[in-house]
Amino acid sequence: MNREIWEFLVKGNDGVIQRWFRDETISKREQAKLDVALNRLRTLDLQLIGGKLLAGPLHGSKIYKLRLRCENRELRPMLCRGPIAPAEEYTLLQGALEVGDKLKPHDAVDRAASHREELLANPDWRAPF
Repeated sequence: MNREIWEFLVKGNDGVIQRWFRDETISKREQAKLDVALNRLRTLDLQLIGGKLLAGPLHGSKIYKLRLRCENRELRPMLCRGPIAPAEEYTLLQGALEVGDKLKPHDAVDRAASHREELLANPDWRAPF
């Protein structure tokens, strides 16, 4: 089954992951690594992916983080199943980096949870990724 991957749009306009790419200067190579991971999510069941690629749900929330090791940093984009059609899609909610077991931004999980709630109230605040 191929699942859709969506990106949350802040205020319905600006893609949160595209903004993260710009703000954190995520390289084309790092973006390609993210694309490979997302393609695995599209085609494999959540249970088959396990803890190497995906961690969560985090802190009792419905938020997961992708675990991508790059040359000099750890990418940790936050996502959820659904939330509109949980069996058929994932939505990227917040970009994050992990440095020394600490997330940057430090409140990335809370931001992702907030974006998920905004998306439930405004289902059109997303775009295909």
